[in-house]
Amino acid sequence: MDNEVLKSKTLLVIIVTLLTMAAEIGFGIYTKSMALTADGFHMGTHALALFITFLVCSVVSRYKDKEDVLNALGGYTSALFLGLTSLGILYESVERFIHPKTISFNEAILVTVIGLIVNIICVLIMSDKHAHIHGKTCHAHKHEHTHGDKKENLNFKAAYLHILADALTSVMAIIALTCGKYFGWVFLDPLIGIVGGLIILKWSVDLIKSSFNILISSPSHN
Repeated sequence: MDNEVLKSKTLLVIIVTLLTMAAEIGFGIYTKSMALTADGFHMGTHALALFITFLVCSVVSRYKDKEDVLNALGGYTSALFLGLTSLGILYESVERFIHPKTISFNEAILVTVIGLIVNIICVLIMSDKHAHIHGKTCHAHKHEHTHGDKKENLNFKAAYLHILADALTSVMAIIALTCGKYFGWVFLDPLIGIVGGLIILKWSVDLIKSSFNILISSPSHN
């Protein structure tokens, strides 16, 4: 994806995310819904991670000769955020296994559905039929694709994986919460959380490896 196009799309996704964050926090405070308020703040961390992509795009436009290295640096930094997110999910899921909490299913399902709708909108905004992020690549596989001497844009890949990670957790949460509400399978909520956390952690580790390899192999300049 062209750097300027990526920059514009990322900015649009950030705006959508911030608007959703403001709406969820505002409505959460008004209705005294902790679930909505908490998800609103989660949207804030999502926007922060995407801002890294936007910032790198802005820098790349000034230093075209270092585009691959800067994109790798952006991907590496975002991957660290993605890894911290996965660890947070894993910690919360294990905590819920040890200390189960009462779940307000209707409220929780509403929040996750809102989150999923926003994620779908963001995915549609960021989609690029020419980008090497589809198929196996969207699962952060270990192969590195190139066009001639131009490396895969890991800055774009990191932003896309952040959105996919949110969408994945939303889908899995909806499944778990629905089963909990209608079948009483409350154990699925932390169990699916652990599965989702491990998948996201795998994406993060693979992206860290790919970006790190580019960073250490890039020639140094005095």
